[in-house]
Amino acid sequence: MKVKQVVSTKFYSCYTGWNSLQFTDEAGNDIEIQMTCDDFLSIEKSIKNKADRIRSDRAEEAARLVEEKVEDE
Repeated sequence: MKVKQVVSTKFYSCYTGWNSLQFTDEAGNDIEIQMTCDDFLSIEKSIKNKADRIRSDRAEEAARLVEEKVEDE
């Protein structure tokens, strides 16, 4: 039987050490994930894709708001 554990918390800060990724939540709890160089490169792709999508969505929303304001004038 495989046991799965899920931990949910609110992000506060993170730190990348030599071979680990460390997170701290608002309550001061720490999570440390051991990572290889290839693991860091893999997570970079996921985070970059998410950040690019957020920026794109925000730019589209800003353009929409500007367009609405111009139409109202």
